[in-house]
Amino acid sequence: METSPDPSADPFLPALPTPLHRAPRLSEELGAEVWLKRDDLTGLGLGGNKARPLQYLLADAERRGADHFVTGGGPSSNWVLTAATGAMRRGLRTEVVLFGDGEGPEPGCLRLLRRLPGVRIVFTGDPVRASVDPVLERRAAEIRKRGGSPYVVGRGGASPVGALGYIAAVAEIDSQLADPEAGTNAAVKTVWLAVGSCGTMAGLVAGHSRTGAERRITGVSVHRSPAECRRRVAEISDGALDVLSCPPSRRRAVRWEVRDGLSLDPGWVRAAVELMMRTEGIFLDDEFGGPALAGLAASMEREGEGATDAPVLLLVTGGAPALFDEIAVAEVRPNRPIPSSASAATPGFGRR
Repeated sequence: METSPDPSADPFLPALPTPLHRAPRLSEELGAEVWLKRDDLTGLGLGGNKARPLQYLLADAERRGADHFVTGGGPSSNWVLTAATGAMRRGLRTEVVLFGDGEGPEPGCLRLLRRLPGVRIVFTGDPVRASVDPVLERRAAEIRKRGGSPYVVGRGGASPVGALGYIAAVAEIDSQLADPEAGTNAAVKTVWLAVGSCGTMAGLVAGHSRTGAERRITGVSVHRSPAECRRRVAEISDGALDVLSCPPSRRRAVRWEVRDGLSLDPGWVRAAVELMMRTEGIFLDDEFGGPALAGLAASMEREGEGATDAPVLLLVTGGAPALFDEIAVAEVRPNRPIPSSASAATPGFGRR
């Protein structure tokens, strides 16, 4: 079995540990104790959870002698922007493949991506997300023909190697939650997060399996069906534990689930975003952070699950560039319904 990549060559990518703190006013509104893991503050570029997998992926690329970093996603992908920024910092030439044709108004991520020196951008010409995957391999083949050595990473950085970042994050969370001097001595038994490419949740599941930490992990799907997410989480988490040479006999059972965030009422999501801003001064995006919080609130309202019996840890994953795109959309479409009060529009909000 291969040894796992060593990320210590660049210990400040990302800036760890990220803060973990209680959200007092949000807890009061939701009627249950909520803690926040601030992975929006990872320090690379505009921050976000993608810096954690990137740390291991870049280390693996360099270990394998790569001189090109090839990855892809959407024009508004925080992963693509973060990956290109990190690869540039490490001196790797970067090619990114984006679905779509590049026509129309450019989202903030793409505008920033174009400003990074030495980054080549290729569009698939197809609006389907999966159109990125075959083009990645074609670009890698062309680089090899030119004598280069590409390191190819799929959308979102979701892979067994990338998941190592959140396996390490579990140990970080355990340490922070057990530190009474820091005021974070909390018996958190539930973790909530948004699930897109599934790598972050896979790392959390694998990390809990490895350490035996007894928490339920609940993901809210935002791009894929819950069934596809469950399959990907299981495959990536098992693969990550294989990378670490963790034998099956040492893998503990973990309670985890993926809930459907695709059917969430957009009004709930916007209300969740507004509530977090109003109570904690933290900006969530509509694509990831908003659905994660809205899913938590809806669960508490309908089922009484997730937070009533123990504190909840909400993983704040970032997505800063998208915030400005959302402002622009609201200005172009001023009649878009945005609740003036989270309590008035969203089940589970303002329970106290």
